[in-house]
Amino acid sequence: MDFFSELYHGDIYPGEEIAVDVASDPKYKELMANLEKSAEQLTNQDENIRQLVKQYRDDFDKLIGLHELHAFKIGFIRGAELKQAISKTNNEPSV
Repeated sequence: MDFFSELYHGDIYPGEEIAVDVASDPKYKELMANLEKSAEQLTNQDENIRQLVKQYRDDFDKLIGLHELHAFKIGFIRGAELKQAISKTNNEPSV
């Protein structure tokens, strides 16, 4: 299946591709271990601190999601611009 057919049918999932790529990064495993350790320490804290940290993480996750959305949008726009530039170049007479 060609790119445009995959795109049209919704068979392209950049978010999933990013998740697989990131998971293979050694830094990812280190950061996940740090998060797990911190989460474990938080279970020993009082409810107010846990709620505050939960709210912080939820808002941070939303912020990261917003960044990812805009990165995808910009990447798609730049890809379309590249395709258009290539098409123009291919249609220009050789000098």
